Amino acid sequence: MNLTFSLIRVLRLAVILIVIPILSQAQQILDKPVAISVKGQPVSEVLKTISEQGKFYFSYNSNIVAGDSLVTLNVIQKPVRDVLNILFQDKYQYREKGDYVIILPAVKDRTIYISGYVIDQEGNAPVDYASVYSRQLLVSTMSGDDGHFRLRVRERGFPVNLVISKVGYADTTVVIGQPQREDMRILINQKAVDLDPLIVRYSEGQSTWLGRLFLSARTRMQSRNISRFFTALPYQASLTPGLGTHGKLSPQVVNKFSLNILGGYTAGVNGAELAGGFNISRQDVRYLQIAGAFNVVSGKVEGVQIAGFHNQIIDSLSGVQLSGFSGIVKKRVRGVQVSGFMNRARDTFEGVQVSGALGIIGGNGSGVQVSGAVNHTSGDFRGVQIGGAANRTRQSLQGMQITGGLNIVKNEMRGVQLGTFNSAKILRGFQLGVLNVADSSSGVSFGLINIIRKSTSNISVYATEITPLNVAWKMGTHRFYSILTAGADAGTEKRTYQFGFGVGKEFFPFKKVGFLTEFVNLNIYQGSWENTPFLYRFQTAVTWKPVKRFVIFAGPAYSFYHNDQKEPNPEYKTYPPGNYPSTKISDKVSSWLGWHGGVSWRYGRL
Repeated sequence: MNLTFSLIRVLRLAVILIVIPILSQAQQILDKPVAISVKGQPVSEVLKTISEQGKFYFSYNSNIVAGDSLVTLNVIQKPVRDVLNILFQDKYQYREKGDYVIILPAVKDRTIYISGYVIDQEGNAPVDYASVYSRQLLVSTMSGDDGHFRLRVRERGFPVNLVISKVGYADTTVVIGQPQREDMRILINQKAVDLDPLIVRYSEGQSTWLGRLFLSARTRMQSRNISRFFTALPYQASLTPGLGTHGKLSPQVVNKFSLNILGGYTAGVNGAELAGGFNISRQDVRYLQIAGAFNVVSGKVEGVQIAGFHNQIIDSLSGVQLSGFSGIVKKRVRGVQVSGFMNRARDTFEGVQVSGALGIIGGNGSGVQVSGAVNHTSGDFRGVQIGGAANRTRQSLQGMQITGGLNIVKNEMRGVQLGTFNSAKILRGFQLGVLNVADSSSGVSFGLINIIRKSTSNISVYATEITPLNVAWKMGTHRFYSILTAGADAGTEKRTYQFGFGVGKEFFPFKKVGFLTEFVNLNIYQGSWENTPFLYRFQTAVTWKPVKRFVIFAGPAYSFYHNDQKEPNPEYKTYPPGNYPSTKISDKVSSWLGWHGGVSWRYGRL
């Protein structure tokens, strides 16, 4: 019995002495340090070099490992295991057997669920709609009404750093070293709400009517919870917000390239973003953003933004914004805005704004503003406004306004207004229209009716060699005024009626004595509106002001008369009038020297 027991002990010892050294050597193969530097070499040659240095052999299936693939590798004294991980990027697993390292496909990663409850530490009550996420793994979920959450992670992701965020609570981080079978209990502490301006801005895009329509309440709540964590990645793709490569944490990721089939909700873009439906970005967008329906950006846009329907930028634009229907920028614009219906820049604008119907600038503007209907600038504007119906500047304008309807400058106008109706508070330029209005003017208003509120205008009654009774309304300033005039001679033998339009200028070299020059175009009615004769009349006069508001004037006039009528009407006067020096220029044109004189009543500010 004792002999048998002694023999067993000897055999055991022999096995231990033989096997342990062998196992020890085998286990050390993957830990052996090697150094290798190759460039563009086949994988099979690299493996051969590693095996020669480590004095072992590789065993692998050539259908699994592509031995002819070219690789570049440069490592110094790293373990074989680390070198293989660098070479194959964790695509395989490695097993040792004797003098061999066997290369096998990597084991598929298992899915693990982390679950638990989020509890208010002070009130010991469950916290609903708290965001539970991992910054490293980019996975997230939210707690339910009872505070319970369930988060899916990969087994190889452990240890996991979980962050719990909720508006009104301090961020809490929990480190989970290994999978847990039981629900966790995570306590979080209340904290005063911090109204950081950046956080408020990041939430504005999701709070627009488009954000509320296309983003779920849980998605918007999570964005408010996770307000300070953002990261950058090369790319992302999504079908809808939350259903994509970055899952529910896509609003926290800035991508270089983003592809959204129906729509996407991301932190921002530093490259290009394309969507069949819409793009919503919480931060800045650089270079290119295109959507079939709309783009909403909470930050800045630097580059090109294109949408089939609507573009909205909560911050500023430096670049080009093209919208099928409307484009809105809340702050400054430097660049180009083009839309089918409306463009709006709520702050300053520098560049070109082209709108199908309505163009609005909320602050000062410079450049070109063109719309099919109305242009409006709340501040000063420097440049050109072209509107189909109206142009309006609430402050001063330096440049030009062109419209078929109404031009308005509420303060100083330096430049040109071309429209049917023109209005400016202080005119230091030129107005051309049917009706021109200004409070005060040091420029020129040329139109059928010119009203300068803080200036003198005249109502004149006078006689000429043509008609003994004439009335004229002289509107504008003494520097330049327009004239509407009409006259008649209703004599029993010969009659004549005339009406017309003209312009003039007054000079005041002395306190009471001055002179004027005028040019008038008159239509002469002689019983028929067909082939009505017309007359061009240059006239000047000496003026005398016996009192402030009355002026007596008289002087010579020279007239050019054009008549296409073949036979004169015997009931009306013929021209040139008799007893005046005249010249016959052609069969239809004649001229003569005449006179005019009368009195004027001056109204307005003297």
